[in-house]
Amino acid sequence: MNGAILVFWVIVALCVVKSAAFFALARFDPVNRPALWFSGAFLAAGISFLGEIVLATGLATGLAPGPTRMVIAVAMVIMFVLIAHGIARRYRIDMPAGGGLAIVAASALLYYLILDLPRADFTRQMLYQIPYALLSFLALSVIARARSKAWYDWLFMALFALIGLHFLGKPFLARWAGGVGAEPSAFSATLYAGLSTASGAILLLILSAAGLALLLADTAGRLIRRAERDAQTGLLNRAGFSTHADRHLLTLAQAEKPHEERRDVALTLIAVNRPAQPRTREQSVAALAALILSVAPRHALIGRMADFEFAILAPGSNLFAARHTAEELRKKLRARLGEMEGGLTLSIGITEREPGDLYADLLARGLWALEEAERAGGNCVRLAAHSQFDPLGIRQG
Repeated sequence: MNGAILVFWVIVALCVVKSAAFFALARFDPVNRPALWFSGAFLAAGISFLGEIVLATGLATGLAPGPTRMVIAVAMVIMFVLIAHGIARRYRIDMPAGGGLAIVAASALLYYLILDLPRADFTRQMLYQIPYALLSFLALSVIARARSKAWYDWLFMALFALIGLHFLGKPFLARWAGGVGAEPSAFSATLYAGLSTASGAILLLILSAAGLALLLADTAGRLIRRAERDAQTGLLNRAGFSTHADRHLLTLAQAEKPHEERRDVALTLIAVNRPAQPRTREQSVAALAALILSVAPRHALIGRMADFEFAILAPGSNLFAARHTAEELRKKLRARLGEMEGGLTLSIGITEREPGDLYADLLARGLWALEEAERAGGNCVRLAAHSQFDPLGIRQG
């Protein structure tokens, strides 16, 4: 077994493993539909390289080498079409399935027409590589059409550009390396075969690893978001709200400079009197969550902290802006009381950020203000300014 055939076997194994990995990811996360396209793509690539082994070892002599060469070429085209469709699904770019079928059919016709041309012919070699290069640039163009791009999207674009140039450069590499072999079975013994398969294996490995990492990150992000959300209302749950609030306030505290004007952040805690009927409770919670979303500032964090407790962390809002929002919420709630059974009322406690405050500091003052509202009989708003509160929970006069 020469080096080129060994590399072919390595690539086949790689393709099977990657195809299985993408398929397992799609089964684990049914929302991750692009993983199925990638799974099919690497399975097609494995078939193409398996055909190369059949051709290079002479097994195709009794199996008609012409059809084997067609399978090799078309399977690789199918791989790139499936990858392009998977990327389009991942970036939410419209790409009709009929277009992919048309590309496969046109490429198959091209390969059939050039099948019997001399292997050493430069034009034949270039025509053979053009569909792969164009499909690589197609994948690049799909990512380029995405509305917003992260740094890794630019790396993917660069990778597909490199793959496209790699295919266009192959005929020139073949000429420099002494040709592709007079017969298909002689291909694996050429210098070009070693260089071409090695470079192709490296690019395929990078593409498969990068694609798997991207789709795994998508699934991980979905799982994290799902873990941070309350299933009934769609708001952040207690853990999710605390994590994001902690992170935001820690960032502000670290960026703050001495004698710098403070950056306004207000924390509003909301407690609801509980309706007696369980059915009414569920309806009330969903309705109240919708009301809070309608009055809260656009970039605020909103969380369901317990069954009938909510919180709003509003960057850019001070104590009085948050009070205005709270009164607006109470006003909207009164307007909807006729639609809700149980006569809901709210107890609301509000505090604002002081320089150096972390989430724990705001939460302590906010809970004190909320307790004051509940002690006052509920259905009211109470404020906790920093100058009116100490760590022991004693109001300062």
